[in-house]
Amino acid sequence: MKKSIKITLLLTILSTSLFAIKPLKAKKMNDVLTLQNDMNFEGEIIRIENCSVLFKAEGKKYSVPATDIYSVRFGDTDSKIYRDYMELSDPDKCLSARLDAENFHGKKGGHFALGFFFGPFAMIGTALANPTPYKGKNTYMMSKNKDLFNDPEYLSCYKSKAKSQLLLTEGIGWAAWIVILLL
Repeated sequence: MKKSIKITLLLTILSTSLFAIKPLKAKKMNDVLTLQNDMNFEGEIIRIENCSVLFKAEGKKYSVPATDIYSVRFGDTDSKIYRDYMELSDPDKCLSARLDAENFHGKKGGHFALGFFFGPFAMIGTALANPTPYKGKNTYMMSKNKDLFNDPEYLSCYKSKAKSQLLLTEGIGWAAWIVILLL
């Protein structure tokens, strides 16, 4: 009787320890592809080339030309695809500019406050501004595209993305002010 209890206890401990050794699979975050027409697609980026992105969504593969892409958000920045993209010798300048503006430009909390307190006047000021990577909150320190900071195509795309992002944040601040007034 004691021997069977010891064997059962030993098997229980052994099986739970084997389960503990097996790593749990972390939930994979999806990549997000935003097109010029503001359509968003969640899925997996399979490959990035200079002129297109091979994207898998809902079990189907799509080859999207780089000119149709507004932005790409990687779910896993440790993936080989992301690292390979960052090491490309001549990546799409516009896509790089949008990624830099999205990831590093602006004090979004400050622009929310500007939108909340000054509403449309803050938005007009931002629309007239000229955002550059040199003026970005962390762009100059964090970006790996410093060699493109004077390229006209890069600057145009950077400016467009930074402005739209800051205007959206100010618009949300203004909308919050209106909601508070209505309550």
